[in-house]
Amino acid sequence: MKHIFITGASSGIGRATAALLHTKGFALTLMARNMAALEEVKLQLGDHVHITLGDVRDYAAVKQSIEESVAHFGSLDAVLNNAGLGYFNPLPNGKIEEWHEMVDTNVKGVLNVIHAAIPHLEKSRGHLINIGSVASHLVFANSGVYCATKHAVLAISESVRIELSGKIGVTTISPGSVNTPFIEQTKNDQLLQELRPGFASGIDPQTIAEQIAFVLEQSGKGIISEIIIRPDKRS
Repeated sequence: MKHIFITGASSGIGRATAALLHTKGFALTLMARNMAALEEVKLQLGDHVHITLGDVRDYAAVKQSIEESVAHFGSLDAVLNNAGLGYFNPLPNGKIEEWHEMVDTNVKGVLNVIHAAIPHLEKSRGHLINIGSVASHLVFANSGVYCATKHAVLAISESVRIELSGKIGVTTISPGSVNTPFIEQTKNDQLLQELRPGFASGIDPQTIAEQIAFVLEQSGKGIISEIIIRPDKRS
């Protein structure tokens, strides 16, 4: 039974992916900051689910969670670096605390997980999946710092691909707007009202989960370096 470690697993893409991979026979370690939500997911899914409370910004907590998960399941075959956040605001109105939190979570958090997981993924010849964004390729108004963090995620993925080729598979999943509570972190009320409809009509998290499962199912056939998926506005 393959074992995947998922961050940001209590809601959105992380939760949808956990549910789908569980049906495909994966053992799961689910990490998030909301223990009540994690317990709800574990109760829903049942066996072969290990939950751990932690913040990806805390390297010691990340390392301990990964070590405990490996001890629990015996190996680590895949990692989904999903935890992330975005605050949207024109740059002159941006709060430095929000900028720092995005960098600490979206960049340093990704690095914390990778650093703790690499020895185990090398041993299993496993797979690293980082959640990027269309913002990994484009820069949008009112989201410059967020875009910068997602550009960094893509660069980090590429560095792992180049340096650990033949040892670890790596994929970046880069969605457009996804229908999750992600946008609700934005404190600019006017901008929030403008952005909500686009996210409400965005991609279903289940669709992203299906792409992640597809990537993992290619083991031995080929490694998908990146998937960019945008909302279908044809309907």
